Amino acid sequence: MNKTQRSGLSMIEIVFSIGILALIMLPVFMTFSSGNRNIQLTDSEFRAHTAAIELMEQIVSLPFGQIKSGEYDSDTIIDGGQFADGPVLFKLSPVEDLRHTLKIEDIKRDGKTLFKKVTVTIKFAAAPGSDRIREFFMKTLVANENL
Repeated sequence: MNKTQRSGLSMIEIVFSIGILALIMLPVFMTFSSGNRNIQLTDSEFRAHTAAIELMEQIVSLPFGQIKSGEYDSDTIIDGGQFADGPVLFKLSPVEDLRHTLKIEDIKRDGKTLFKKVTVTIKFAAAPGSDRIREFFMKTLVANENL
């Protein structure tokens, strides 16, 4: 019998090399997957931050005497700003997946209102299609310029 020398790879060698390649590629794919999730979260946080700034600027731009104390939800805020006793300069843009809440409190001393404490809270989904809700909030004081 004449033995011929074969050059090539056996099936076991191919399966073994594919297994090693899979083990090497798994962390790479996991990195890309988590990076994509972080980008989506950053986008949601950016939109919530922008919405909070938009609402905060609306309040701060009003004269002190026109800012009404109270708690307001998204529908009240977007529909024309019931938080003001005067004309609202611009309307807020509604965003479907963001929920605004606004709380304005008087800070008094000796019967005089010195400041209005404004707290804007934006609630948003942690990820697209997620049931988990995250919150972003901003606080500021508006000083009574008439004192």
